[in-house]
Amino acid sequence: MKYNETIMWKEINETPAIFDRIQAANAETMKKLVADIKASDATNFVAAARGTSNHALVYFKYLTEVMTDYTVGLAASSVLTLYKGKINYKNSIIIGCSQSGKAADVLEVMKRGNEQGVITIAVTNDLESPMAKEAKYHLYCDAGLESSVAATKTFNAQLYLLLWLAAEIANDKEELFTLKNLRHYIDGVLPQIDDLTTKYAAKFKDMKSGFVLSRGLTYAIALEATLKLQETCYIQMKGYAGSDFYHGPMAMVNETTPVIIYCAKNNGDEEMQNNIRLDQIKCIEKMISLNAPVLLVTNDDLLVGKFDKCNDAFINFSASEEFAMFTFALFAQMFACKISCAIGNNPDSPRALNKITITK
Repeated sequence: MKYNETIMWKEINETPAIFDRIQAANAETMKKLVADIKASDATNFVAAARGTSNHALVYFKYLTEVMTDYTVGLAASSVLTLYKGKINYKNSIIIGCSQSGKAADVLEVMKRGNEQGVITIAVTNDLESPMAKEAKYHLYCDAGLESSVAATKTFNAQLYLLLWLAAEIANDKEELFTLKNLRHYIDGVLPQIDDLTTKYAAKFKDMKSGFVLSRGLTYAIALEATLKLQETCYIQMKGYAGSDFYHGPMAMVNETTPVIIYCAKNNGDEEMQNNIRLDQIKCIEKMISLNAPVLLVTNDDLLVGKFDKCNDAFINFSASEEFAMFTFALFAQMFACKISCAIGNNPDSPRALNKITITK
């Protein structure tokens, strides 16, 4: 099967156009939502999701806690659905994320929030979904029908909406300007990402297991890139924050376990940039010292060519970490799609999986 004939490939490449539509579809809702949040006594968010949507909310957690004074906790939905917990969401804002909007356990968290009179937000790709109708505010992905089982364009749309929400709460004009023009920037790097993933999918297609690492604002891509390789290629991958990886899992690394490391360029103050880059260098050097085949995916030119025995996938994209996340997501999706087809799988219909998974 040719990767460029798959539905997954088609949907990945629809991403830039979605970014244009999202602004128009959600402008009025976003304005009212942010005004409501700022007028409320809420001090934190409770974020509920599963799978890919949960990874989007991990991104939102870092964004919100870096950019604003709100905290974000990830909900354990089964506390309500299985254990009948008596959670009090006072002073919280509930945000539920699901491409289909049919996640039954996430819906229960939102219902509890509504019963207690707090602000509830749904992020879905279906205007008529149960979550969209339950929430006080619905942020619409407007990604069109997603047919491939692997979520791609809807994940990218979720990232966009969640970054937009965090930037509006922070009233960060620079972030909002970049976000509004993101379609143009992404169009410019898609050919690079296509070329890089073709090169490295051919090199890493025979891997049987491995790890994906990142940290901070892009930690969520370690989780999502792992999931894409698991569900489309059936490779035993595991994603970690680089900082957690040192606490045990690193013992499994050797010359047969590839390690994919996503390192974003930080555009903060000089001290922050230096600290983050030093942390990234430490991680890369440690994996190389363990003889792991390393694939470095980065938009930081100061990391490229710095390490012996390192496969560099440099994306020429100068925006900061929160925006590099979008290029990393596209890399992870294209990489998985190409490997899946190269080894004889159909990424549109992974074995044992359905497009919509409902858990309680």
